Amino acid sequence: MNNSQNDKCANRIALQFYEKLEQVKDNSLNIILEGENGVGKEYFARQIHEKRDWSHEFIIFDWECDHSWQQRILDDLSENHLSTLLDKDNMRRNTYFFRRIDLLNPQMQLEIIELLENEAFRKGLSRSQIHQLGLVATLEKNVETQEKEKILPIIHLQEFFPLTIRIPALRKRKNEIIYLMYAMLDNVNNQLNRAVEGFSPETYDFFLAYNWPNNIDELRSEIEREVALTRDNHLINTSVLSERLIKLQPLVNVDNFTGR
Repeated sequence: MNNSQNDKCANRIALQFYEKLEQVKDNSLNIILEGENGVGKEYFARQIHEKRDWSHEFIIFDWECDHSWQQRILDDLSENHLSTLLDKDNMRRNTYFFRRIDLLNPQMQLEIIELLENEAFRKGLSRSQIHQLGLVATLEKNVETQEKEKILPIIHLQEFFPLTIRIPALRKRKNEIIYLMYAMLDNVNNQLNRAVEGFSPETYDFFLAYNWPNNIDELRSEIEREVALTRDNHLINTSVLSERLIKLQPLVNVDNFTGR
C-alpha cells in the first residue's frame, strides 16, 4: 500500500471514529474507549461528558494502581456512589469514568458486577437500564502487540458496556496535528506562565512527517521541550525540534495547512 492509500485509509478510520463519537451525545449508553497508550482516551471521555447535557459531575475511578488501592476505590464506589450511579430518576446524573478497567483483576471485576447487579435489582432496574447509566470506561489496547504476544486480558466488565469505540492512534489522525500543536502550546504556556507565540510554518512538515508512536503524550512532551528552548513572544522554529523530528525528510507540503 502506497502513502496515498495509507493516508486515505487513516482518514477513513478517523472519520468513522468521530462519527461514532458524535452519535453518543444523544444517548446514555455505557461506553468503552479503547486504544493505545496516550491516544487521548480521557480527553475524549470528557468530550462525551460535555456533549451529554444531562451530565453533572465527571467522577474518576482510576484503577491504574495496586490491588490494595483498587480495593479502597471499590469500597468508595460501594459506600458513596453506588446508589446515585443507579438512580434512574436523577435528571442531572454524573458521568462515572472508569480508567483502565483492563488493569482490574478478574475477581475484582466480578465483585463490581455483583455490586451493580444487586443494587440494580434492589431498585428494580432492567438489564437494558443498566446498560444506559452513562458510564465511560477506558481500556488500553495495542492490537498488533496483543496479537503477536497472544495477550488476551479478561474483561468481565465489558458485559455492562454495549458500545466500544476504538480511538485511532495519532499517526492515523494526521489532519489533527496542527490543531493539537496549538492547543497544547496554549496549555503549556498557561501552566508555565510563558508566552511563546506559536510555530514557524517550516516546523509543520516535521510534525506531520513523524508517526508519534507514543501518541498525544509524546506530542505534548515535544512541545514542552520546545517551549523551554524558545523565548517568550517568539515562534518555535526548527532549531529547537528534537533529533527524532529533524532527521525525518518532511513528507507533507506546508502550503496545505495554516497555523491558526
